Amino acid sequence: MSHYKLKEKNYENLDKNIKIAFVTAEFNHNFTSELEAVNKAFLQNHGFENIDSYLVPGVFEIPGLVNKLLSNKKVDLVIALWVVIKWDTPHFDYVCAESARGIMDLSIKNENPIMNGVLTCFNEEQVQQRIKPVYALSGLNTLVEYNSI
Repeated sequence: MSHYKLKEKNYENLDKNIKIAFVTAEFNHNFTSELEAVNKAFLQNHGFENIDSYLVPGVFEIPGLVNKLLSNKKVDLVIALWVVIKWDTPHFDYVCAESARGIMDLSIKNENPIMNGVLTCFNEEQVQQRIKPVYALSGLNTLVEYNSI
């Protein structure tokens, strides 16, 4: 596992009233709910309170809801969270690739940042090692960069 660590930027200049949305897959909910809780706590600890959560059935539904939220101008930052475990079938490859492509396409065409908080792991132990506030931190760092352009 990589030991890369994101560096916190200056969040003091960010509007704490920005609208943040988590779009979380219900599939593997025992992991995705924990992933969302850890990242939401990180944001709240940094003074961000205007946070909504949206639950979708699976990974394929995430890009559609993200698109709707951004099209309706309801959010300033989206953090999409999902966990896919490989197990024994190639279904993993299709689900991960197509969902990531959907998020990437939306990121390119939208003004607001979208964080793809994806965990694609071979087993549950790998998932547990990776449930950390890195996605919220990535989202805030990206928001700082978007505001400076």
